[in-house]
Order: sequence, then C-alpha cells, then structure tokens
Amino acid sequence: MKLSKYLLYLILGITILGSSLFSEETAELKAGDVAPTFFLRTLENEKFFLSKELQEGNPIVLAFYATWCVPCRQEIPALEKMMKDPGVKKTRLYYVNVGGLMAADEGGEVVKQREEDEKVKRHRDAFKMTHPILLDRYALTAQKYGAQSLPTLVVIGGDGKLKYHHKGFKPGDELKLLNLLKTL
Repeated sequence: MKLSKYLLYLILGITILGSSLFSEETAELKAGDVAPTFFLRTLENEKFFLSKELQEGNPIVLAFYATWCVPCRQEIPALEKMMKDPGVKKTRLYYVNVGGLMAADEGGEVVKQREEDEKVKRHRDAFKMTHPILLDRYALTAQKYGAQSLPTLVVIGGDGKLKYHHKGFKPGDELKLLNLLKTL
C-alpha cells in the first residue's frame, strides 16, 4: 500500500513538472517578445546560430514549412517574389524545414512526418527556393516559435524582438508582410 501511494505521488509530481515545463516551452509568442535563440544546420550542413545572425542588426524572416504542407506550396513562391522587392534588400529569409510533426500520409494515416535531405532538396529545386533552408528535424525550434501548424511566418527585427507571427497562408498575406518589412 505504501509503495503504491509513493508511486502515485511520484507519477503525479512528474506529470505536474512535465506539464509546467512543456507549457513554458510552447508559450504563445507575441510582438515585442525577445526571439528565442536556436542552433540548426542548413541543408548544406553548415552551422546556423540565430544569435550570430541577429548581431548584424537586420530583420529576419523565418518561414516554417514542410514538403508535405499544401499551403506552404502556395506561400513559398509568394515569399520568393516578395524578397525581390528592393525595399526589403536588408531582410534575410530563412526557410525552416520542420520534421517530426504529426500529419496524414498518402494513405490518410496520421504518422510522424520525416523530412529526409534528398526530399527537401527535390522540393527546393521544384519550388525554386533561393534562400537558405534550416533543418528542424525534431520540430524543437518550431515548438519554441509556436509553429506546430504550417506554414508559420515569424519576423524578427534587427533588435532581436518579434515583430510579426502568423499561422497559415492565403494570397495577399505576403503583401501585409512586405509592407511591414519596409518599415523595419
């Protein structure tokens, strides 16, 4: 009896601790919050430290996407076109390829999606993606940025603070983003 009561308290304590840690990690970000820093590798296996990029003082757009994400396939060409505007020449766009999220496979079964490098490269070439691709293999950076649904766009100002956070995509969203970037 004592052992089962002890186990019950232990499980309850772990559950409370785990839920509080998880809730802090997935806290909803809003404009004005300091951007969570992270380290990822690029598709070319180069190191990417957000903290280092922020030292340059230029705005950064993080476009969280996956190869299986249908709305992402609409957003990517719009972002590529938007980034050609001379008004945003100091802004840097980084695509963040998110693996490890749950989504339906071809048969309709919900499974953890894997994003192998070759698949990401084929997707990059098919969509003529010209900006660096960061690999978030286990969705840990996506979790920090509240990007469990895709696409999600985040704008970080040169001061390291969030300026914009948007989930989903519909035509015209890129124009709102362009107008914001021109003011940063």
